[in-house]
Amino acid sequence: MTQIIIKDAENNLKEFVNFSYDLYKNDPYWTGELKADTLKLLHPKNAFWTHARRKLLLAYKDGAVAGRICALVNDVYNQYHQENIGFFGFFDCINDEAVSRALFAAAEAWLKEQGVSAVRGPANPSSNHIYGLLTDNFDKMPSIMMPYNFPYYMELIEKAGFCKVKDLLAFERTRDDKFSPLFEKIVARAARGKGLTLRRLNLKNLKEEAKIIRKIYNEAWAENWGHTPISEEEMQDMVQELKWVVRPEGTCVAEVDGVPAGFYIAIPNMNHVLKILHGTLCHPLRTLKALAVWRKIRDARLIMLGVEPGYRKRGIDLVLIKHIVEHGVAVWDWAELSWILEDNEPIIRAMTEAGCRQTKRYRLYQKSL
Repeated sequence: MTQIIIKDAENNLKEFVNFSYDLYKNDPYWTGELKADTLKLLHPKNAFWTHARRKLLLAYKDGAVAGRICALVNDVYNQYHQENIGFFGFFDCINDEAVSRALFAAAEAWLKEQGVSAVRGPANPSSNHIYGLLTDNFDKMPSIMMPYNFPYYMELIEKAGFCKVKDLLAFERTRDDKFSPLFEKIVARAARGKGLTLRRLNLKNLKEEAKIIRKIYNEAWAENWGHTPISEEEMQDMVQELKWVVRPEGTCVAEVDGVPAGFYIAIPNMNHVLKILHGTLCHPLRTLKALAVWRKIRDARLIMLGVEPGYRKRGIDLVLIKHIVEHGVAVWDWAELSWILEDNEPIIRAMTEAGCRQTKRYRLYQKSL
């Protein structure tokens, strides 16, 4: 008789992290982060866990690991949105409904003990990290810091009683796609705005630049569905991760009379490198091959773009979009712009006018407890 056992994984982080590499070892598109980076994110002393509680769980079927999940309560999120929900994330599972049901049942039992009234996910571990479940276009490598999963995950999650709560959209653009005449007209008018200047991030002084980015990001996204403010400590962690891959041509700060008003950050699609490394830097030949591929990356992802609320309706967001295309996409040939809420009609319209096309959809699920 098949036996499924759920165990606490808090003291078994390596097995928790390694499972996804075993599960996807033959998949041509899945790309894991460096295992050391995931272990760092999951370390209890990581800045995120100073304001969040969690339960890491592993499922064993006939003695072998068959699934994993993280149940968590993000206190900053609940305080900010005046909600009382928990999240699930880091969900990976063999195609076995009995295993997934056991995982979700254990996660939900712990969340009920925490007193929350609903659970949402996937969140690895928040909207400021890897967020959502891929629902289409499974035959493409994901962009950096975007999720990829087997198609059957949707069925497992829905059979566990979850329903869609929101979709996130990804768009793409090549260097050869064209701006619409309307887009060009609005940008030309906005670019003539008094006191508007554009500059690159000073990558030699990222600590100070991070303060500017954090302020604009938190204020620009303040009213967005699902947004969680980034703390100073979390921003510094992000800087430490990004400083190795950010290039000047992928950054811009818009200033009005010398005051930062907006910004964007795009990074090369390092998944081409990570696919080769397979989670570790301990294999010299793989590392050398990865370094060679790094120099040839021709695609990127726009990971952040924001404009201070007080400077909106001036077309600064469109100026930034045109700038990334002309000075970033022109270098890389192709870029993904992600993610955008499915009901953020103004930004979706702006992306369409900028010559972008929707390519992928990511789903957030929710279930009442």
